[in-house]
Amino acid sequence: MDAPIEISFHHFEPTDRIRDRIQELIDELDKFEDAIISGRVVVDATNKHGHKSVVSINVELKYPGGLAVGKRSGEFPNPTGQRDFDTAMTEAFHVAASQIKNHFRKRHVQEHKQLDHQPQHGRIERLNQSVKNGFIQMPDGVSLFFSEAVLQGDFDSLSEGQEVIAVPAEAESPYGPQASTVKPIAPMA
Repeated sequence: MDAPIEISFHHFEPTDRIRDRIQELIDELDKFEDAIISGRVVVDATNKHGHKSVVSINVELKYPGGLAVGKRSGEFPNPTGQRDFDTAMTEAFHVAASQIKNHFRKRHVQEHKQLDHQPQHGRIERLNQSVKNGFIQMPDGVSLFFSEAVLQGDFDSLSEGQEVIAVPAEAESPYGPQASTVKPIAPMA
């Protein structure tokens, strides 16, 4: 990953194994490519209980539009504490990474919905005057079904080849993709 990730330890002397594990977790963030601008990992062991330290792990990852934060704590150094510490460190990274994934997934879905359901130019390719429905050929090659119910205008004035503005609907009809709104484009005089 190209983004700078600062690693700092407070009141805690890390082993080589811990440094290596932190680097492995940072390397796993490569799947976000350019999404992470910068980051910081802080391991702090200010709380002591006997021979063990309760270590807090804070992972902060800055991305365009926000800051993802993962916080966990674990005991160090006894054998069960080591597992507890490793799990806490992994979970702190995963919490922050999940926040970034959710942000971009929501943003992608919103952008995709906005693009899919915007008014577009199309051309009437077929009309069925008896049941007052038809199909519109869209620029991307998709044929949208429409009926008189979604038409803003007079169905009897439509003709094949006429240009219209159509908004694709989210749900499909029994005939496939359908329009939620159709508006004829008046010829220029």
